[in-house]
Amino acid sequence: MIADVVVIGGGLSGLASALQLSNSGADVILCEQNNQLGGRTYSFVDKTTGEVVNNGQHVLVGAYHNTIKYLELIGTRHLINVQKQFRLHFHHPTLGIHTFELGNLPKPFDVAVAMLKFKLLPINDRRKLLKVGLELNKWKDALTNKLSQLTVAEWLTTLGQSEKSRKYFWYPIVLSVMNEMPERASALLFARSLKQTFLGKKSDASFLIPKVGQTELYLTNAIRILNNNGVKILTGSKVNSLLIDNNKIVGVEGSSKIKSKYVVSAVPHWKLIDLLPQELLQHERFSVLKYFESSPIISVHLWYEKEVSVHTSGRIEFIGLIERNLQWVFNRRRLMGEEGKPSNYISAVISAAYDYINLPKDKIIEIALNELKDIFPRSEQTKLKHALVIKEKRATFSATNRVEPFRPESETAIQNFYLAGDWTNTGLPATIEGAISSGFKCAELIKNAG
Repeated sequence: MIADVVVIGGGLSGLASALQLSNSGADVILCEQNNQLGGRTYSFVDKTTGEVVNNGQHVLVGAYHNTIKYLELIGTRHLINVQKQFRLHFHHPTLGIHTFELGNLPKPFDVAVAMLKFKLLPINDRRKLLKVGLELNKWKDALTNKLSQLTVAEWLTTLGQSEKSRKYFWYPIVLSVMNEMPERASALLFARSLKQTFLGKKSDASFLIPKVGQTELYLTNAIRILNNNGVKILTGSKVNSLLIDNNKIVGVEGSSKIKSKYVVSAVPHWKLIDLLPQELLQHERFSVLKYFESSPIISVHLWYEKEVSVHTSGRIEFIGLIERNLQWVFNRRRLMGEEGKPSNYISAVISAAYDYINLPKDKIIEIALNELKDIFPRSEQTKLKHALVIKEKRATFSATNRVEPFRPESETAIQNFYLAGDWTNTGLPATIEGAISSGFKCAELIKNAG
C-alpha cells in the first residue's frame, strides 16, 4: 500500500490529525491495533442495563478551543450543553454542600468575588485564595521558571494557602485537572490550566457537558467523514516498526508494508518505544521516553432501583467530595439531560488512583456505596440494581514537574516523522484538549511541509 500520510493510532490525537489532513486532500491511512477507534475515550452499551457508559467521565471547559473546533468539524458541537454560569459544588462530611460560583462581573473580578464568597473556608483563608489569582494575573517569564521547578503542593504552600484551602478547594480541582497527586503534579501545568480557564474570555470558564456518550460525541461522525474523504481505516492493524531510509521516514511495517511520505505517531509514550529502532532510542530526542510514567483512573457506575437525590438540590449535576476516597460524583441523568427518567444512575471517579487500582472491584464498590450515603441519603433506602467498575491503569501520562522538560515536540529527529498525543509538548496536562491540539499541530506541520 502507498499513502501520503500514515497515522499510527486511532485515539483523538490520531483522529484529529487524519481529519485535518484528509480534509485538505491528503491520501491518509489510519492504523489502529485495537478493533475500535477512540483510544482511551469511548463509550459502550452496558449489557445488564442497556445504558450507554463512558469508560471515563469527561467534563469540558470553554477554554478547550481545539476540542470545540474538532466537534464543529465533525458536526457534533450541538451535542454539548453549556453551563453558562461556572459552578463547582463541594461536599464536606460535616460542613455540607458549598458552591464556588462565578458571577456576572468582568474578569478577573468575578474570580476574586467568588473566592471571597466561598464560605466553606474561613474568611482569612478566602482572602489568601486571592494570592493565587494575583500571581497568575501578572504572569511573566520569571513565574514560568519558578513554576517549572515546583509541584502543585509546593506552589500553593509558597502562596500561603492553608491546609484547609488546599484540602477543601485546590486539591479536588488538581486531581480532576491533572490526574496526579498534588505532591507530584506539575505546578506549571496546573497554573497554566487555571490561567487559560479563569483569566481568558468569559466563555472560557463555562462547563461544556456532553449530552451523549463519548463514542457518539467524538467518533461516529469522525469515522463517517474519514470514510467519505477516502481514508483507509485499518483496525486490528498493529504497526510493528518504522521504515527509515537515511534518517527519513519512508513508511511503516506491520501485517503489511505501507510506503508513505509522512508518518504521524499518535500512540502513547510506552508504545512509541516499541516502534523505534534500538539505535534511535539512544538519541537524545527519544532517550527521554524512559522518564515517562502513567497515572491510573477508576470509574464506578451505580444503578439504583429508585431515584436518589443530592441533599440540598436535585439540580446538582456533579459534586466534589472532600476528605473521602471518591473525588467527583456525577448524577448521570442530570448530566445527560434525561429529565424524564429517575435519577438512579450515579457515577464516581477516583483520579491518580495508585492506592486503589489493585483493589478488588467488589471492594471499590463497597467504598463507593458507603461514601455516597452522605451525598445521596435516599440510596440507603433503595436497592442497588447493578454496579460496574472500570479501571484504566494507564489512563494518562503522569504530569509531573520532573517529566515536563522532556515532553517532545511534534517534529522529531527523523525527517517527516511527527509525534501527537496528550503526552507530547502541548503545554497542557493530559487532557482531551491536549490530545486534539497535538493532532491538529501535526497536520498543520505536514501541510506546510508539503
